[in-house]
Amino acid sequence: MWTYAEFDDVVMRTAGGLVELGVERGTRVLLGLTNRPEAIALQFALQQLGAVSVPLVPGGTFDELAYLVNHCRAPLLVADDPIASLVEPRTHELRYLEQIVAPDAVPAAAPIDPPALEAYDDRSLAYVLYTSGSTARPKGVMIPAGSFWSCGDLFAERYELTEDDNYFLPLPLGHAIGALSAMSMTLHRGSSVTLVDRFSPASFWEVTREHGATISILFPAQLNLLLETDDGTPACGESTFRLLSTHVYIDGFRDRFGIELALTWGMTETGAICTITEPGYRGELGEGYVGTCPRGVEVACFSAAGDRLPPGESGEICMRHPHVMLGYLDDPVATAASLRDGWVRSGDRGVVRPDGHVFFHGRIKNVIKRSGENISAEEVEGALERLGDILECVVFAVPDPIRTEEVAAVVRGKPGAAVAPVRLRAVLGEALARWKLPRYVDVRSEPLPRLANGKLDRRAVEAAFDPETAWDVERNNRS
Repeated sequence: MWTYAEFDDVVMRTAGGLVELGVERGTRVLLGLTNRPEAIALQFALQQLGAVSVPLVPGGTFDELAYLVNHCRAPLLVADDPIASLVEPRTHELRYLEQIVAPDAVPAAAPIDPPALEAYDDRSLAYVLYTSGSTARPKGVMIPAGSFWSCGDLFAERYELTEDDNYFLPLPLGHAIGALSAMSMTLHRGSSVTLVDRFSPASFWEVTREHGATISILFPAQLNLLLETDDGTPACGESTFRLLSTHVYIDGFRDRFGIELALTWGMTETGAICTITEPGYRGELGEGYVGTCPRGVEVACFSAAGDRLPPGESGEICMRHPHVMLGYLDDPVATAASLRDGWVRSGDRGVVRPDGHVFFHGRIKNVIKRSGENISAEEVEGALERLGDILECVVFAVPDPIRTEEVAAVVRGKPGAAVAPVRLRAVLGEALARWKLPRYVDVRSEPLPRLANGKLDRRAVEAAFDPETAWDVERNNRS
C-alpha cells in the first residue's frame, strides 16, 4: 500500500531508473505487465519524462504480441510473465526491440526533478493504446497527454468522487479504462485504488469488502456472473459499493444488491471520455440509453455521407472534444476515415435526442463484444483462412446472456478436407488469444451464399445459423 506521498517518491525514483535505461522525451516504452502497482508507477514515471506508454494486455499469442511490438517500434519492453516468457525466446523476431527488463530490474535511482518539457502540452503524444476495432489488425490509438487529466476530471465530477472513495480495478491496465480513466479520476479527488490482477466472481465480494471498495467498472458479463454466484454474496444494500459503471442496465443486479448503476458509451479513440448516465438513473428511458455528454464534450449523429444530422435522427454516433485521439499510429488512411474535423467516427448507430440524451442502437462495424473484449470478426476469419483447409468462412456474433456475445464461425472446407471443430479450435489457438476462439462452429459442405457482386452474403449466413444445431465447445465439454 502506498500513500500519495510515497507513490510520488516511487514515481520519481522510477523515472530516474528509466533515464538510466535511455528513456527520454518521446521514447516509446512497451509495458507488458500484469495488474501490479509497479505498472502504475511506470506509467506515471513515463508521463513525467514526456515519454510514451504503450501498454500490452497479457493473454495473447506470440504472433499477436510480435505484431504490436514491431508496429510501435519501441526500443524498451518492461515485462513480467506471461508476456516476458513468451517474448524472450524469440527476440530475434522483434526488429526494433533493444532490451527487455523486469519491473523490479528497473534501476533503483535517486528521485529526479521532473525535466523541463518545452513545447510539451495537452496535445503531445502520451499513450499508444492498441485496439482491435473492426479491422483485421489492431490499430495503435495515439492518445494525447491532456486526455488523461480531462477524462479523470469529468468522471470524478459525474460520479461525485471524494477522498473517501476506493476504486476497485479488476480490468487490465492496457485498456483505456485502466490506463486512463480509473487512475485519473482517483487522482483528481485523492481517492484510493485497489488493484487486482483479474476479475473473479468467486472472490469478488470478499475482496471488495476487505478493501472497502466503493466504486468500480464491470462489464455486463461480469454483472451476470455475480448474479449467478450465491456463496458470500451480500444482502441488498449491504455491500461496500455505492456505484458500479457498466454498459447495459441490468435491473436484476440493482434489485438484488441495491447498488446504483451508471451506464457509459465511448471508445479508446475518444480518450476514454464518454457519455454517462446521470446519478441515480434507474433505467427509466429504456433499452439503449447511454447517458449525456459531460461538460465540454459534443456528441452528434452523422449520415453515411458525413453530414451532421438533426437531433432525433438515427445515424452514426460521433464525438468531439479537445482531447480525442491524435490519430492511428502510422496509418493515415484509417486516421482520415475515423477522424474528421475533430469528430471521432464510432461505427455505432444511434440517436441523439434534442435534450441531449444519447441512445446506442448497435454497431455498424463487424465487431464482436465478448465479456468486454472487442474481437474483430475479420481477424478471426483471416486466421481461419490461413489454416489451409478452409475454403471460405464467415465469423459473427451470437447473443449470449452471460458474455453479451459469443463468437460463431460458419466454415466450408476444401474438397476432401476433413474439418473437425475440435482440431480447428486447437490449431486456431496457436494464432489467436483464447477469448477470440469461436465457441460455435458450423461446418458446411456446400458453397456459402453470395451476393450478386460475388461477395459472401453475410446476412444470409447469419440468418440461417442455429446455435442449437452447430457444434458448441461448451456443450461438447459437458458431454
